[in-house]
Amino acid sequence: MLGACVWPAVASETTSAEVCIPYISYLPLDAEQVGRDAHGLAALGTYERISPDGRYVLRSYSGAQLGRVSLMELPATGSGPIKAYRTPFSNETFPVQGTWRYLVDVTGEHYRFAEVLRQQTRARPLFRGGMTGFYAAASELAPQAAADTARALVHIRSLSWPQNANPDDQGVGPLQLATITVQDDGRQARVVASTGPRFICADRKAADGDVYALPMISIDGAEFSAIPQVPRSGRPSMRVYGLSAQADATEHECGLRADLGDSPGKAVFGYSRPQGAPWLTYSDLGYVYVHDRELGQSVRLEHARHRVLATAFPGLTRDGRVIYGATWHDCADTQRCPKQAGYVIVDPYQSENYRQRWRQAGKPAPQACITQQAVRDERARFARAHGLAP
Repeated sequence: MLGACVWPAVASETTSAEVCIPYISYLPLDAEQVGRDAHGLAALGTYERISPDGRYVLRSYSGAQLGRVSLMELPATGSGPIKAYRTPFSNETFPVQGTWRYLVDVTGEHYRFAEVLRQQTRARPLFRGGMTGFYAAASELAPQAAADTARALVHIRSLSWPQNANPDDQGVGPLQLATITVQDDGRQARVVASTGPRFICADRKAADGDVYALPMISIDGAEFSAIPQVPRSGRPSMRVYGLSAQADATEHECGLRADLGDSPGKAVFGYSRPQGAPWLTYSDLGYVYVHDRELGQSVRLEHARHRVLATAFPGLTRDGRVIYGATWHDCADTQRCPKQAGYVIVDPYQSENYRQRWRQAGKPAPQACITQQAVRDERARFARAHGLAP
């Protein structure tokens, strides 16, 4: 069913906390606000990253009207206007995943997220550190001890390819990782320790070689996904590897955790789940998938519109929604229903393909849906953390 549901089934006996969000929502962009692309559509941008609560989209290549990198604010419900914020960043700026405490330019300069929202292009960096350049990604590690919290220490792990690769091979190569420790009192922040850049996964060379493509670090910095380009057995496929959980670790054995069995676009991690290991989500040939590691399977998410084409890699919110940029038609008649561009929000638990996989496995699905209350709770949590209005 491609629409809202109520869980349990009897609507009159449920509370507002039990009402499901719609299976899928389409949020078109206003071309007058964001500008148009070469085809006359609202400019979508690429390399999009989704905030933990699904409220913000950090997007690169935003077009002449909004500049290189913009922040888009999605409405609290499944419909409504989308706000746009300008930023001072270079293309392929990335957030520090987990909290979005900082946004990181490709120079390694870290900006406070809330400050960028308030000051936009006038925002100034706090400090510089970690891996730099295109194709970098970062996550905030869990506090290593109670003393870390008392001293306001933040551990940030970043992952990247070397930046001196042949231009024809950008996005492919050995992997480097760095972890920095930042002391942040809420006003000022400075780097107080760093492991420095380290090549990783030496122990995997015999099995997977040392050349990888499309790496992405997990939300908690304890795993990463990548495609080994010259594995010693089998064909290249997207795989998940483990990293040391210790902030001061300088060696990482990269034990194999999962193999998706295919070579899609970049696989993005979700958040830890009570039911098991974090999901991953990715796009391939314009479709979007979630990979449930408990099932050990990837599931394609169905659409409710026509000719839907995902245009940037998707993201997973803390409550489990998948959000991505796309183009679509509202009906099959493409003359009467011209193409639109914007953002798509999906509840994977309501996907019939997902439910069918669990039925085939002879098990109940882990949950019926994502509720409206869960979405409100995440939005409130994120707003509190950053001192924003809900």
